[in-house]
Amino acid sequence: MIELKIEQTEKGLAIVLTPEAQELLGAADGQTIGFQVTDDGELRLGALDMSFEARRARGRAFLKRYDETFKALAK
Repeated sequence: MIELKIEQTEKGLAIVLTPEAQELLGAADGQTIGFQVTDDGELRLGALDMSFEARRARGRAFLKRYDETFKALAK
């Protein structure tokens, strides 16, 4: 596990990435990264790739995840 430091900035809190974390994320200054909470409550951190293929994959994953709900609502 890599420990990250949180620091206060003018605009709020910032997570300071170690060089190792920067390399693993492929992160650069000014780049946007995101995190998501998994079903078991863990946080997943990663660089955001909002290319067309990435957006389509996210959309399909969303539809697959809620497929039964959509079917029930369509009745």
